[in-house]
Amino acid sequence: MSLNTPVFLKEREEDTSKFVEIQQSQTTCIAAEDPLQNLCLASQDVLKNAQQNGRSKCLKCGGSRMFYCYTCYVPVENVPVEQIPHVKLPLKIDIIKHPNETDGKSTAVHAKLLAPEFVNIYTYPCIPEYEEKDHEVALVFPGPKSVSVKDISFHLQKKSQNSIRGKNDDLDKPSIKRKKTEEPDLNDSKCKDTTLKKIVFIDSTWNQTNKIFTDERLQGK
Repeated sequence: MSLNTPVFLKEREEDTSKFVEIQQSQTTCIAAEDPLQNLCLASQDVLKNAQQNGRSKCLKCGGSRMFYCYTCYVPVENVPVEQIPHVKLPLKIDIIKHPNETDGKSTAVHAKLLAPEFVNIYTYPCIPEYEEKDHEVALVFPGPKSVSVKDISFHLQKKSQNSIRGKNDDLDKPSIKRKKTEEPDLNDSKCKDTTLKKIVFIDSTWNQTNKIFTDERLQGK
C-alpha cells in the first residue's frame, strides 16, 4: 500500500528534523570532548628564526638567553616584541614563586610574556595584600577545604556577606554619642559584586609549597 503525498512529506520532515537534532547532538559532544577545536595558533616563524640565530642578549639586563629573559620577563634582542602575540584574559593572575624555584624552568614566565597586562609574578616572601578585596580573589591549590569551580560564585558571595556583617557588628556597639545604624541590607550592591577578579597560583615544587600556602596572607582565599 502506498502512502499519500501529505503523509509522505510529513514523515520526510520529521526524519530531517531528527537527523538535524542528531547532528547537533554529535557536534556538541565533539565540542565537549575537544574544547580546543577552534584554537588558532599564531605563526612560529619568529621563534624558528631566533632558534637559528642562537642565543641573544636581554635588552634590560644584558644576559645571554634563548627566546626570552626569565629574569626580566621580556623577549631577547633577536625576538621582535611586536611579533609576540598578546592574550587578553578574563581576570588578573598573581603568581607567587618560591625563591628556590629555578627561574629558567618556571613556566610562570610564559604567562607573563603572553599576557603582560594581566599577569604579575612575585617572589616569596613578597605577597600582595588581598585583605580588602578578599571576596574577589581565589587561590588555586588542592586541599580539604578547597571549593570547586562551579561553587566559586556562591563562596565569594558568602565571604562578601560575612565581611559586611563583621563591619556592621562594630558599628552596632553601644555608644552615647552615636545612634545605632540601620540593619545592613545583605542584598545591596556591595554584596552583588561577587565576581571573581583575580586568581593566585603558587609556583614551586610540591615540597616547597607548604611554606607559601600556610602564609597568613593567603589564608581564607
